[in-house]
Amino acid sequence: MRRPNVHSVVGMTIVSLTVVVSAARPFSAQPQDALAFDVVSVKPSNAGDDRTSSIVQPGGRYTANNVTLRALMKTAYGVHDDQIVGGPEWIDTARFDVSAKANVDNPSATTFRDRARLMLRAALADRFNLVLRKETREIPVYALVLVREDGRLGPQLSRSEAVECNGPPKAVPTAPGAAEPTPPFPCGAGFSRPAHVAARGVEFSTLVTNVSSWADRIVVDRTGLTGKFDWDLQWTPESLTPGSVPSGVSLVTALREQLGLRLESQRGMIEVLVVDHVERPGPD
Repeated sequence: MRRPNVHSVVGMTIVSLTVVVSAARPFSAQPQDALAFDVVSVKPSNAGDDRTSSIVQPGGRYTANNVTLRALMKTAYGVHDDQIVGGPEWIDTARFDVSAKANVDNPSATTFRDRARLMLRAALADRFNLVLRKETREIPVYALVLVREDGRLGPQLSRSEAVECNGPPKAVPTAPGAAEPTPPFPCGAGFSRPAHVAARGVEFSTLVTNVSSWADRIVVDRTGLTGKFDWDLQWTPESLTPGSVPSGVSLVTALREQLGLRLESQRGMIEVLVVDHVERPGPD
């Protein structure tokens, strides 16, 4: 499994992209009808450590600190590492601070999130001269499948009952021995952060997205499950120290024991973004 930075704060959730296109074609990172930030600042970061953040804020603001261009592309396009192909080495090593503001009618962070993705695409095209090409390639993936042949789920995954969503916020049952309690929240809400994802009354596809964001491959749903579910998944992050021995519950083990799900190594046809052209940004 990929080792996520446990100090990172991610404001826009990474999602997998599995749409198949008919032919490869070049396109600018800025679609013709894209929204755009009114003010964008991109500067080299002097943070000097591995802590990063990417946050959508109320009032039409987006900030990212100490992030790579690859991380910005993942945020803007909602893709996995494996779906960004090519480009110079510096897209993974150079760090940047980004501050952007859109003149919009003071939306909440949740409302503004999807619009901010499109605006960030435009900013990458403008400041990095980023040009991408879509292709469909066969790459390694994880297929998410049910552990039990009878379809029974694990103790921390259950279908949401519509009648329960009419009541006040409540906590999803927390796994015994879990590292942290799960706070109460209303139906349709949840979170995804390092080593803990939880939700109440949320589409199963969101769980697949959450798992994919913390796995070292794209996760493709092969469970056949649809509809809304409650879940609470907790695991122990792998150590960030080279050569250290992982301890605790891995993501793979937590999926199996808590949710009744399993990851199988397979190959799949996945749409990727090929970097055709990119430049380091000039001064603001």
